[in-house]
Amino acid sequence: MTIAMMAQFGCHVERISPNEYLIPTGAYENPAEYVVESDASSATYPLAFAAITGSTCTVPNIGSASLQGDARFAVDVLRPMGCTVEQTATSTTVTGPPRGQLRALAEIDMEPMTDAFLTAAVLAAVAAGGEDRVTRIRGIANQHVKECDRIEAMCTELGKFGVETENLADGINVHARVLSELEASEAPSVHCYDDHRVAMSFSVLACVVQSGAEIRERRCVGKTWPSWWDVLARDLGAPISGSDPAFEAHSDPVKADATSVVLIGMRGVGKTTLGRAAAVALNREFVDLDDFLERQVGQTIPEIINRDGWAAFRSHETQVLRTALTQAHATGAVIACGGGVIESAENREQLRAHVARGAAVICLTPNMEHVAEYLSRDKTRPAYAVTSDIHEVYARRLPLYAESCNYEYLVDKSLLSGDENSEGHGAWTLIERDFIRLVQFATGRELNRVDLNGPSFFVSLTAPSVREYLPTKLEALTAGAQAIELRVDLLGGSEFAGADFNDAQVAASFSAFVHKQFALLRHNSRLPIVFTVRTQLQGGAFPASADTLRLQLLRNAVQWGAEYVDVEVDAKAPAVFAKRQNSMVIASYHDTTGEKLQWDSEFAAEILARARACGDIVKLISFARSWSDNTKCQQFVQQHHSTTSPLIALNMGYTGQMSRVLCPCLTPVTHPLLAAAAPGQISVRQIHQARSLLGLLPAQQFYLFGTPIQHSPSPCMHNAAFASLGLPHTYELKETATVDELLPVLAHASFGGASVTIPHKQTIIPLLDTLSPAAQRIGAVNTVIVRDGQLYGDNTDYLGIVGCLQQAQLSAHTPAFTESVALVIGAGGTARAALFALHTLRVPHVLIYNRTQERAQTLCDEFSSLFSTLSVTDSLDAASSKQPTYIVGTIPASDLCVPDSLFNVRGVALDMAYKPKWTPLLESASRRSWHTVHGVSVLIEQGIHQMEKWTRAVAPARAMGDAVLAKYNSEF
Repeated sequence: MTIAMMAQFGCHVERISPNEYLIPTGAYENPAEYVVESDASSATYPLAFAAITGSTCTVPNIGSASLQGDARFAVDVLRPMGCTVEQTATSTTVTGPPRGQLRALAEIDMEPMTDAFLTAAVLAAVAAGGEDRVTRIRGIANQHVKECDRIEAMCTELGKFGVETENLADGINVHARVLSELEASEAPSVHCYDDHRVAMSFSVLACVVQSGAEIRERRCVGKTWPSWWDVLARDLGAPISGSDPAFEAHSDPVKADATSVVLIGMRGVGKTTLGRAAAVALNREFVDLDDFLERQVGQTIPEIINRDGWAAFRSHETQVLRTALTQAHATGAVIACGGGVIESAENREQLRAHVARGAAVICLTPNMEHVAEYLSRDKTRPAYAVTSDIHEVYARRLPLYAESCNYEYLVDKSLLSGDENSEGHGAWTLIERDFIRLVQFATGRELNRVDLNGPSFFVSLTAPSVREYLPTKLEALTAGAQAIELRVDLLGGSEFAGADFNDAQVAASFSAFVHKQFALLRHNSRLPIVFTVRTQLQGGAFPASADTLRLQLLRNAVQWGAEYVDVEVDAKAPAVFAKRQNSMVIASYHDTTGEKLQWDSEFAAEILARARACGDIVKLISFARSWSDNTKCQQFVQQHHSTTSPLIALNMGYTGQMSRVLCPCLTPVTHPLLAAAAPGQISVRQIHQARSLLGLLPAQQFYLFGTPIQHSPSPCMHNAAFASLGLPHTYELKETATVDELLPVLAHASFGGASVTIPHKQTIIPLLDTLSPAAQRIGAVNTVIVRDGQLYGDNTDYLGIVGCLQQAQLSAHTPAFTESVALVIGAGGTARAALFALHTLRVPHVLIYNRTQERAQTLCDEFSSLFSTLSVTDSLDAASSKQPTYIVGTIPASDLCVPDSLFNVRGVALDMAYKPKWTPLLESASRRSWHTVHGVSVLIEQGIHQMEKWTRAVAPARAMGDAVLAKYNSEF
């Protein structure tokens, strides 16, 4: 076409070979007259209108002499479908057959006119006039990567009219419906993906549907035909009316019921161990399906197999699975299945049916090297022939596991050592902890969501591997944040640089790598994860051509339990949103130039509507070209953001930084230790400082209540935290003998919260509005929080003990808490917190020692229901016979005599007293090579929890600890 046009202007190009041209030197000469052709692609819409309605339409300036490939649409597509076509060199006239009599095209190659396939597809939807109602369009592979994936978009939107389609790599099959069937359906709402051709094509189809259709994003036709709607109504006579549909917030899809959790996966991956831990955490029964089968049948599995063969065993397994899922253990249990349960198609169907009932079926994905090593030692089940067979079996079962589950958990101890083939010390404790976290998420018990009632932040990780932030950076860079964004498009580094993600093997390798990165991040942070695969089209690094892998990764994120999944607003978004389970979808759109997404434009409102249709939270990002773009963005936020319909809206670039300061929730932030993920990205500290200067973050006063408190390190600790986060708040001592003196402080408008120590932990309770469940059970308050104008009492003493014991258990490699005996020394208020901490850690057996046994017995009677056994011991020598693994001292440093016999087994000793540093308990424990935890560590840990409850964000633990230790070490 270009060569022909050049010839008309006097430049004659010679084609030497298929890919080589000779262009003569010279100047263009204007012809006396040059007729500009009409746009042949746009011409297909009025011609299609004539075809589908049985009317006549003529388009001038497009005929047989046209240089445009789409000019052949009338002759090559409409005529075979039953239309009358008259075409001259410069015009085309089409008359359609009577309504409902268009004929399907058995197969048509539209490679010369790929943009016109959308028009052909909507006609094919009603081409039911012949015997074969299927139109097969080929040669349109490039349409997968246009303004959107147009083939996917057509399949999705035609489905709303009840039209069946097949999405192919090189085309689309459309199964026509008779017009009367379309007329019986309700008016569908068509999402146009901001694609002008989608909008104009479906406007043609809507003209013959009796109930009509709602075409969203009407503005998008402006790219090629701004007046199309006027032409359709005025010149073609189509009935059109404007529509501004109201947005309805999505209902929360969370499922939180007692339906039994089912675990599947290879033998040896840890289903029994993790299943038992989850059952304890959920207070449910644990059921081993193999044990249940043996009880039902009356034989062991080896006996069944040896006597009747594998087929008989599988038959029993199917019957027992049905009984367990629908009758005996349908609710209230955690069920661990045998590794081969998915070998049966009937079993897989039962598992899918269980998912449909709202259950979580979790597949445990193994490190097969570890599984192979375990199976070589396990003699309780029939063994595989050789180790290599295990890998073959797993490869065969992998897709069967995938189709049977709706959640997946990676069990790989080597992740925590950094060595693919070794197991990290204490790894299983973390694996168990995070598995319980997934189960609680999947069952709706603990969703780990960010409070969107005020400003909140997520920090964007930009390194090619999560391991680059370990072991210390991750804690520092997440300070002040409420979530972490895992930028999947930035992962991989040189290992996947230039890789073809459309290659199945490469895609599988990258997916496995991402799964390990996700698991590694989960093992090292309790924050919710925002899972993002940003494409190159929207300012990211993920190839736009790898849509199949991108969709799979987003679906994987839901199955892995990502709290938030960022999905770009395109043809893939509805599919992810429909299957999001308990994850929340952030529907995002990024304009890296600021030319398209302008906050006061019709497009901004339309993209908002599109995003809300496929997301729980909307994220719209533009680029500030002037300061006024920030005020326009803020006005847009004020108009459209609410806690029920959250909106993240901001401008990129240096000029747009103020919009980040004003963003209402989930603002993406960076950190000095990170490379910024986007232009203009700033830190939490910078945002807090700016909000303070703007009067949006008033300074608050925090206190320590108690006496004597003159030497407390708490002011150093908390003021260091406020300074590190850029908060304008201060923390000071308020020493009082009675709580009555605290009433004016509590009532002051600037009061932000308080720490409470002796003697006010109980007496302050009547001054508060509500208590946390922990504070109620412990009977003491050490933290006051201001929440919605009310005073809320909480307790972080027990959290300090929990955190320190967990860290010590990992370092010392001591036995699991659930398998241990603990000893509490003391029976005062701190002992109450220690008992609740041990209950939180699920320690089953606890002893209490106190010099006054009556007080110990009173405490024992009050807390006995929290443990399998809770008893009072009359001496520490007597306690030695129970061999406690964990000892918590809660009395002030004294001349307590601690016998060496108390430390016969390996364990951890923690003393709440922090003056002196080495108490009698810790000195004795240290002599016996026990792991020791000093009281100052508990002070710091509980203070970190206080700070996080006050700020609702991750505390700067390093800054707080350094401040306390500097004071502590100088004094002791």
